[in-house]
Amino acid sequence: MAFHHKMKTELSLSLVATLFLSNMAMANEQKLETVEVWETQVSSSSLNLRSSSIETKQADHLSDLLRDLPGVDVGGTSSINNRLAIRGLEDENLEITIDGAKVSNVNMFHHIGNLLINPDILKKADVQVGTNSVVHGGLGGAVAFETKDGKDLLQDGRDYGARIQGNYNSNDSLGGSVAAYGKVVDNVDVLLYHHYVDKKNWEDGKGEKTFGAEGDIGNTLIKVGYDISDVQRLTLSYDRLKDKGDYAPRPDFGKAYNLFATGKSLYPTEYTRETISLKHQVDLGDALFLQTTLYSNENELERFEKRLDGGVVRGVPAGSGMSTTEGLLNGLVTTKGINTKAQSNVAMGSVNNTFTYGGLYDIQTSKVKWSGRKYGENEKAKSGALYVEDAISFENGLTLTPGIRYNHYDFDGVYGKIKDEHFTYGLAASYELSETLTLLASATTLYKGVEMVDVLASYRYLIPDNTNLKSETGLNKEIGFTYENKNVLGADAIGFSFKYFETQIDDYIVYTTTSIYNNGTLDIHGYEASFMYDIGALHSLITYAHSDSRFRKTGLSTQRDPGDSISVNLDYAIMKNLILSWDSLFVREENRKYIATQQTKQSYKVHDIAVKWKPHSVKGLTLIAGIDNIFDEAYVAHASENRILSNVPLSDYEPGRNVKLSFSYEF
Repeated sequence: MAFHHKMKTELSLSLVATLFLSNMAMANEQKLETVEVWETQVSSSSLNLRSSSIETKQADHLSDLLRDLPGVDVGGTSSINNRLAIRGLEDENLEITIDGAKVSNVNMFHHIGNLLINPDILKKADVQVGTNSVVHGGLGGAVAFETKDGKDLLQDGRDYGARIQGNYNSNDSLGGSVAAYGKVVDNVDVLLYHHYVDKKNWEDGKGEKTFGAEGDIGNTLIKVGYDISDVQRLTLSYDRLKDKGDYAPRPDFGKAYNLFATGKSLYPTEYTRETISLKHQVDLGDALFLQTTLYSNENELERFEKRLDGGVVRGVPAGSGMSTTEGLLNGLVTTKGINTKAQSNVAMGSVNNTFTYGGLYDIQTSKVKWSGRKYGENEKAKSGALYVEDAISFENGLTLTPGIRYNHYDFDGVYGKIKDEHFTYGLAASYELSETLTLLASATTLYKGVEMVDVLASYRYLIPDNTNLKSETGLNKEIGFTYENKNVLGADAIGFSFKYFETQIDDYIVYTTTSIYNNGTLDIHGYEASFMYDIGALHSLITYAHSDSRFRKTGLSTQRDPGDSISVNLDYAIMKNLILSWDSLFVREENRKYIATQQTKQSYKVHDIAVKWKPHSVKGLTLIAGIDNIFDEAYVAHASENRILSNVPLSDYEPGRNVKLSFSYEF
């Protein structure tokens, strides 16, 4: 009860701040600046608002970028353990792309995440919370990341430019980036970019310094754009990110368990993503907008496994016919493919049809070596899909969107050969009751083929053939409304959205150390709401999200079940070149468990503040200062590890208070 009282008090303070700033805003009619070229535009289907900027937040982790979106959580404090979850479903159940290239949706290692993404270079992040269209193939939704283009970064009238940036985090890292961009000739533009971070062991909100977090991150992006004509563009990009350090054997576990199980032992680790993509775009207006991407994406994880403190050896399993002593473990997942998506508007009398159609095909392989020798079976999965949907808009404000998708899947791996074909269907409706109020409803069937086994896990040798495994299928249903208006309740603009959802996943696949099996039906239900209020120089957003999952067989939940959360986001333009930002996140206690050894997920509340200043006296200079976790909260994100093993908690505590300073200079 003490927390709930404190949470209400802090939430009330946040709302008081909103009212206070709104009064200031009425006296200060400065408008918030439009999104600048080095900021990241974040959009989400769980919100009803304009795209928002995150530069003021100084995002250097995916959690900075996405955690306050309703229905979305990011777990893991280690830089090699970013785990994105939508409504409790992890990233291997989502459709994630970067510049159109499919990001590996197979676990590299169950103690490590699959996402190596640098928020600094992102132009856009488009998040689909829930699968509401046959255009997307994930069970729980989709996330499309897009990096910046040299053409977009140029200032008006300039043919070239550059940017340097540096940042300091008191808890505990230094970093920076350099970028050069420009036109080689009138129709060819180039972006050269490199980003570097030197990170140390940070302290949590209890004042305890972690260990096994020290390392370096380097990200290089080379991007060349060629405008073939006014309606065609070709873009070639090379994106490489390497995370290197001496890391804990289990980076997803907290300090307490790592000390208990393996002492202060560390493994030299390198985790690398290399993405090459070639995108062709055609824009013929309403007649056709077409994007096609050819790509290759490699995720490689390499670490030297050795005898740990206490004499424990973590090597290959007994019975593998290989030495179980020290050795270099290397896992490589390669995804090569093509995807194409088109949109055409066709008017038929008083009815307008917006057709969205396309297809994709990719081949994903995984290979593992132990001290240079093949370790377990190599695996290969081929995925293909074709889809079409038509948004049929009538004059009375009704829009119906039927869709159909054909899925083909061919797997050859540890548990045998599995081939599958499956059709999925979608039907959505929206009805404009008025210029300000729109009703929404949708139903979409789901499909996901059997995924590859955990790449670096020792049970790669132990799991037997199981060709009776069924692909996961299901149904996602949503209903809700959006309301947008101007000059209401004293605001320049106001927006409110609400969405209730029910997701059913049949034959949900579960992995253990010795087997993989279908665990029956998983039910997820909940709702997401957002309220936007803009007045003068103030932009404010309050969101609420609730999600509850349950396996019908056991009554248990998913591991990443997020529960309930409230976010408050305020941006206030003190002057046109001086913007203040405040963000609060309140998360309720979650008692539902996915296994008996899981602890209750404790409630927490985190507040961040930042100010951005662009001095008129130095054109191109931007200074940002901020404090994350102002009140030094000790907390564990609900998408992070929260179990108990051998009576020791695995709790992966987040960093405590962090003072952040950064500068950037464009010239």
